[in-house]
Amino acid sequence: MRYQVAAVQMDTGSDREANLRKIETFAREAAGHGASLVVFPERADYMGRGMREQAEPIPGDVSGILCSLAKDLRIHILCGVGEAQPEGSPWNTLLLVGPEGEILSRYRKLHMFKVEGVGGIHVDESRFTEAGEEIITAKSALGKLGMSICYDLRFPEMYRRMAMEGAEALFVPSDFTYDTGKDHWEILLRARAIENTCYVVGANQCGQKLRYRAYGHSMILDPWGRVLAEAGETEEIIYAEIDSDVIEEVRQKMPSLDNRRGDVY
Repeated sequence: MRYQVAAVQMDTGSDREANLRKIETFAREAAGHGASLVVFPERADYMGRGMREQAEPIPGDVSGILCSLAKDLRIHILCGVGEAQPEGSPWNTLLLVGPEGEILSRYRKLHMFKVEGVGGIHVDESRFTEAGEEIITAKSALGKLGMSICYDLRFPEMYRRMAMEGAEALFVPSDFTYDTGKDHWEILLRARAIENTCYVVGANQCGQKLRYRAYGHSMILDPWGRVLAEAGETEEIIYAEIDSDVIEEVRQKMPSLDNRRGDVY
């Protein structure tokens, strides 16, 4: 199977309606370019004060807009959104919708970002976000898609689990900060691609946020760890082809998944 994937680098802000219009504009541009799957960053719907209040249930207005857009363009959309729950803090959710306008899967971020003093930043995501409880490898017409969000990238166990469940492409919608991104973003993305012999798609936020600057540099990598496309530090779309024949070729040359010592670890 072959298909084109688009990774959208966005500077999401505190105007929710403007963010949603931007999502539509980018999705239409990517579909016009031939993309079958359009990937947006973490919390593409809203970033600013009152994140809890801006989250909404799924299904809801935002998910409805994404479903209508995917159906109209006949594409898959993978988008980070805030998902409200009846009580407590919202989930940081990755929503996958299909070309029939249906919700195919959702993943709730497992690992809550915590940083103490890197670049003067102090963040503890668990103070305002509820952690998810399940690793998700989503089934779709494009194959099995491994779903993750941002800080998850530092926990290789979950990516190995998704690869062993049949994922051929691993997706990392993110909001990596500049100070962590400049040293770790590319290295971590390449490591996840190499060790799992999977494509990896990192769609990142860019621009100035409330407490930090987002790194940008969205990337698409092949199963050998080569960078197929990379964005700069402003809004743009990058494209690459996902090809299952390439995955098979790399896994024949470097059968590391088959060489695991399951009897030992």
